[in-house]
Amino acid sequence: MNYIKVEKPKHSDERGQLVEFLTRKELPKNAPFGHIYFVTFTKRGVVRGNHYHQKKDEYFGIAYGKVRLVIEDIKTKKRKSFILSATSPQFVRIKIGPNIAHAVESLSPKAVLIDYFPIPYDPNNPDNHPYILINPKK
Repeated sequence: MNYIKVEKPKHSDERGQLVEFLTRKELPKNAPFGHIYFVTFTKRGVVRGNHYHQKKDEYFGIAYGKVRLVIEDIKTKKRKSFILSATSPQFVRIKIGPNIAHAVESLSPKAVLIDYFPIPYDPNNPDNHPYILINPKK
């Protein structure tokens, strides 16, 4: 399955933590800069994603709270689940490739997920294809 899990150290002191989410050397040579954004979850059980992309990689990491990330290769149906927690000793970043469906469910009352796409967002050419991995709770 097309994913990479990277653990990075957290640099902590009395002020808090500093975590290096992604460096230029970790991106493919001459890759364009896409966009970085964060996704918030307002309560436990909120589900985001439930789609895949045909053309782009995506990088995920948790900044606050705790979430479950489920990924599935849309061709082989191989599935994997990760728990990402801001209180883990190491920062975990997951990179998924094209045709890997993904959904994220909040396991804490609030959560913030950091997300990076190497391809700039184009509202005229969306690359989100619905694929249900986690059914939202009603």
